[in-house]
Amino acid sequence: MTDSNERGRYAPMQRGSVGIGRAQRLPFDISSLSVTGLVIICELDDPAPGNSRPTMSMKMTQYLRLSDESMIRLDMDRGVSSFKHGPGAVSWKRSAADVIAEVLMEVRGDDEAKPDSFPWEAYAEAAQLRGISVDAEALRELPHTVLLSDQLATIYEF
Repeated sequence: MTDSNERGRYAPMQRGSVGIGRAQRLPFDISSLSVTGLVIICELDDPAPGNSRPTMSMKMTQYLRLSDESMIRLDMDRGVSSFKHGPGAVSWKRSAADVIAEVLMEVRGDDEAKPDSFPWEAYAEAAQLRGISVDAEALRELPHTVLLSDQLATIYEF
């Protein structure tokens, strides 16, 4: 590459340069996006202070996935802590199916009359507060995904 033409050409980045204008920022408008699913992200959380027993805490953050693949947090976080009792080595080993079933049970509504139902109305209300037009029926039909952090996967020995 001895020839200077093979190295490329560079255009000057000066105010007087032809065709170069300031980038225009557009407002972020989510009203035109549709909801494509519910995503629950599970991460290792700090255990309760002052606990001397072996403890593992998990926090669950819930999002709606939008049609542009972005996610909007619902601020409907949940969490769970597990304790181990007795002598011996501590192991949190569980199957992925068991962990996912527990996560789905924990994010369900607190309505004791309907223990197996998601709080779809609350999800729809949280979405509407964020400018997303969706109702509980539409949310009920969408897929939901549970994602576990690498730390949790290691602890559960997947």
